[in-house]
Formats: sequence, structure tokens, C-alpha cells
Amino acid sequence: MRSAACPPVSLLGNSRNTRPSRCRTICAPCMPGPMPQLPERLILIHGAWAGPWVWDALIAELARHGLPAQALALPGDGTHHIPPPKATETDFLQCIVQAIEAAPGPVALVGHSGGGMLVTAGAEAVPDKVSHGIWIAGMLIPDGRSFDDIQAQIMGPDARFGITAHVEHSADGLTSTVPKDMARAYFFNDAPEPLAVGAAAQLTCQPRSGHRLRTPTGPRFAALPKLYIHAEHDRSVIPAAQTAMSRSAANVTVQPIASGHVPQLTRPAELAQMMADWLFSRPRSGNPDYDHSAAQAGSTDRAPRKRAQGKSAAPLTTSPRT
Repeated sequence: MRSAACPPVSLLGNSRNTRPSRCRTICAPCMPGPMPQLPERLILIHGAWAGPWVWDALIAELARHGLPAQALALPGDGTHHIPPPKATETDFLQCIVQAIEAAPGPVALVGHSGGGMLVTAGAEAVPDKVSHGIWIAGMLIPDGRSFDDIQAQIMGPDARFGITAHVEHSADGLTSTVPKDMARAYFFNDAPEPLAVGAAAQLTCQPRSGHRLRTPTGPRFAALPKLYIHAEHDRSVIPAAQTAMSRSAANVTVQPIASGHVPQLTRPAELAQMMADWLFSRPRSGNPDYDHSAAQAGSTDRAPRKRAQGKSAAPLTTSPRT
């Protein structure tokens, strides 16, 4: 049953069993390796200060690949009935769990930036319904750690990178905002000026509780097929931080994109193509075709690797399972 707190967003796209841009139907003879178990829908989770609007262009592109997507409204994001100062970690977790449970079949969770923490939390809370996880310049935080820990790891104690130093906190410490000029500089640096200005104007107050979840993870999360979209020109979640986080998890495919922090705005067609290619070639239980020996420990090089027996090439860097 859907909660009134998190009303469903209309789903776009054709049946998940069709992919108009490549092939009318997905069938065993034309699929390399095991047949993929596609998610019934993608649940898109925005990052701090953003809202469901940030996914509009990507939803339209995903529909071209036959992938229905739902942009989730989160507590305190201006579209949800819970105001920012009142939103709690429990509210956020309940929102994502209800969205997962409302889906009739398996879902892929897609998190941008701080929304990545909710991907982890949702996958751990409802493991039987979450078939895939996708992080877009997202916070894929190691077990029990926080993004503050990642910043300290990269920059040293008490040092910060990206937008963090420019965040303005409310007097009571419950919410924060980002100045529009800083948003354009750190979030939308690669966007055309009209797009950057318009996007910055839509950013809202952010609950402090929203993206500070620490989620203990176990073997089922380790086995979850994961795609990490590495934004190469990100000034907020800088590439070094993305690399540190993607290396920390098991069963991860890393795909670079030549974009700033928000590729769903600036390169939606390319991003949708990457996501579709991965989803249409990865079985839900993990891909036995992963060549783990080819991914050097600690390497961030994303050289293409062609599959055996004439299978299509796919740029992969994968982490070993643990």
C-alpha cells in the first residue's frame, strides 16, 4: 500500500520487456550469457537540496529504452508534505521502503549524490525486492562510515572538499541551503548557463537528517549488482572521493561519464544509454561473465573489455566479491 507521504509518481516508458532502440523483444538467442532479470521499475532518488524535477530529462530518455522510472519525492524536499525541519532519518527510510514495497516486482534503486545513501539503506532493508543498485556520482559509503569520513580520508582531518565548505546552516542546525552561485560553480559547472541558472533556482532547503544515514551492510548487499557512474568533472563529489567509495564495495561496475556533478541534467541520453546497457546485460543475481582478474586491485582505469565469443564490448571495472 502506498503511503500518502510518498505518493506515486507517474511511470513513463514501455513494457520492461521491450527495448525499442535496440530490439523489439529481449529473447535468449540474441542475449549474451544468462538472460537478465530486469527490474519492474527504476526508483530515482535525488540528492541534497534537489527534488524530483532533477530526473525529468533522464526519465524521458530511459523510456526510450523501455525502462519505466519513478522519481521519488523525499521528506523535506519541497514537494513532500513533511517540512525540512521535521524530517527525520526514520521518515527517509520509511519513504524509500514504502516505494520499494509498492512496486509489484523487483526494482532498481538509483541514487544521485547523497541519494546514494538511501540506495544502500533501501537495498539492505528490503533485499528481496531490490535487484540492482545504481549510484550516480553517489555516496556509496562503506559499512558504518559517513561521508564526513570519506572527506577526511581524502583531504585530512577537519578538511572538506566540494560544496561542503559553502553550505549555509540554519541557526538551529536542522536544515541547510546552498547559495545559488555556489550551486552553479560546484553542481552545474558543465551546464549551459540557462540550464545552470534554472536548476540552481530550484534547489531548496535540505533537512540535516536526510542524507546522513549510516547503514550497516551484510552479505546480501555485497552480492547486489552495482553500477557506479563516475562523473569525471565533478567539483562536488570529487573524482577521488568517487573512486574511494566505488573501490570500497563488492560487485561494482564503474562507468565513467565526462560530466560534472549532475549528468542526468547535462548528459541524460548518454547516461540513460549507460544504465540501459548495464541493466540489459546483468542478471539479477550477478554476472558470471565478470572478469574479476582483469580489474587490477585499486585501478581506476576504465578500459573496454570485449566479451568472449564475439559478445558486445562493455567498458568495465569490477570489484571482487567479498
